[in-house]
Amino acid sequence: MQDKLRWINELMDEHGDYLKRTASIITSDASVAEDLVQETFLNFYMNASRFRMESKVRTYLYRILMNNIKMYYRKSKPKETAFEIERAGNVSFENETVDAMDINNAVSRLKPIYRQMIVLHYFNEMSIDEISEVMDMGNSAVKMRLKRAREQLRRHLSEGRVTV
Repeated sequence: MQDKLRWINELMDEHGDYLKRTASIITSDASVAEDLVQETFLNFYMNASRFRMESKVRTYLYRILMNNIKMYYRKSKPKETAFEIERAGNVSFENETVDAMDINNAVSRLKPIYRQMIVLHYFNEMSIDEISEVMDMGNSAVKMRLKRAREQLRRHLSEGRVTV
């Protein structure tokens, strides 16, 4: 029992911030994100015996988090507010320099499923295979959603620019 608690605490230290950041960006609500991450670790703790070590613990935790986020969206519609990227200044998007606030606004306007794809792939640097496993969908579906997410993001970014 003590070993299990110690292991869970180590996982919380190692993955907690990334999970919280991911949930914050997707839900646009820091307090909801904290609740979802807490629920994720509780679910993992209660069902740790089901974890068969066939995937990385990180991937498994993200999968639990994504399921919790899906449940959250089914139960209530979250407020649409902008999130903040931890980096300030300019960011590169498709070989173009874009202001970080423009990225904030554009990503927060994406549909939740597309926001998840952008966050997992670009912010958390997950591969297509990892996203596929976390989201429980095929690689081709992940690639298509990521493509659509990029298109929406590109459209939102271009709408925000003023051409002189």
